[in-house]
Amino acid sequence: MSHNGRRRLRPRTAWAAVASACLITVVAGWALRDRSHTYDTSVPGDVLISADGRTLTTPVIWTGCEDEPRLVAHESARTVSLELAHQRHAGLPENAVCVGSGGEGGQRLLTTTLDRPLGARTLSDAVSHDTISPFEATHLAHPRYLPKGYTPSDRPLGPGDITTPPYRRTRTPSWTVTYLRNPGQGGGTGSLSITQTTGRLTHRPGTPPGGWSLTWYAAGYTISVQAADRQLTEDEFREVADHVSP
Repeated sequence: MSHNGRRRLRPRTAWAAVASACLITVVAGWALRDRSHTYDTSVPGDVLISADGRTLTTPVIWTGCEDEPRLVAHESARTVSLELAHQRHAGLPENAVCVGSGGEGGQRLLTTTLDRPLGARTLSDAVSHDTISPFEATHLAHPRYLPKGYTPSDRPLGPGDITTPPYRRTRTPSWTVTYLRNPGQGGGTGSLSITQTTGRLTHRPGTPPGGWSLTWYAAGYTISVQAADRQLTEDEFREVADHVSP
């Protein structure tokens, strides 16, 4: 290669080095920006523990300004703590006001799997440090009858106010299972929820508009069945309630 060729090569090499350094700076900058949009919160809802003691599930609702959060478990020899890891959409101003859910996808049951069964370890909230008493899946009551079109849903919104359970943890272990009729088919859908709470509750949930509600105590649990479905008859609703059993 001639001396002139070598002289031309050096500026190109220098330019490539500068470009590489700029790229690294940009990537690092985006990483810092992403971290500024990440934050952790408490787990506000009830928690279900699977029969093998390893899978934990909780209902979560989030705003349209963020991605679906992650349920994160921190394990030690004696404790397990839970938190929700949130990620805001990139480019949103820090003072952006985010209200409501992120559409129909802004509510879901989230799960995390432990490295080993919970066992005798204490379960707590990593942010508030409150103790969490999970509901054991082996004790869940199941309906032996469901009206046509109803299927279990991972969207835990039952009838009524979303600020009440299952989005606000109860004092004793509790869990709500939601069933939807013809989900994703637009009009004519309905919802039906079965809430099971350890112990006898003194208050009864209200009846949703245009729906049905029935609460009773049996075998150490308060069971509440609610339906928000204008096409559901009273006889069908009572048949559902009559065939709920652990």
